[in-house]
Amino acid sequence: MKNHVHFLLTGGTIDSKYDGMLDKVMIENSSGLKDFLTKMIRPQFETTFNVICFKDSRDVTDEIRMKLVRAIEDSPHKKFVITHGTYTMSETAEFLKKNLKSLDDRTIVLTGSMIPLHGFSETDAPFNLGFAISGAMFHEPGIFLAMNGELFASGHVRKNLDEGKFEEI
Repeated sequence: MKNHVHFLLTGGTIDSKYDGMLDKVMIENSSGLKDFLTKMIRPQFETTFNVICFKDSRDVTDEIRMKLVRAIEDSPHKKFVITHGTYTMSETAEFLKKNLKSLDDRTIVLTGSMIPLHGFSETDAPFNLGFAISGAMFHEPGIFLAMNGELFASGHVRKNLDEGKFEEI
């Protein structure tokens, strides 16, 4: 049986697009993630994609987080990558940890980026995404954040706004 990764999309910078007319990054109601994976990466594993929302993570509410909980609990799959904005990624990870009925057999990795996946030649998005996929596929069950070349355990990480990176706490 092939490995399977279930992607849950919530928006954030990783799925944003640059609008040159407005000179700003915009979150749209569509994702380029599936095309990136299927056309550019051509993975050897199977995938499922579900859109939960397309929001800046500062606008992600507990109601939206409960949609993530339900999507994970309703999924027949055991390996998840959640794309998420970086501002409240840690809070969402903690919410999942407190509200999921069981983590015994699920590996959940949240990731995002400081620069969008599309529209910029220098972006951390592909690296973070690949790192998250690897973490979901090969790490033991639990909830983790994949950022800056590290896999952080939920509850032990924060975003350092001054340095623009995640760090263990």
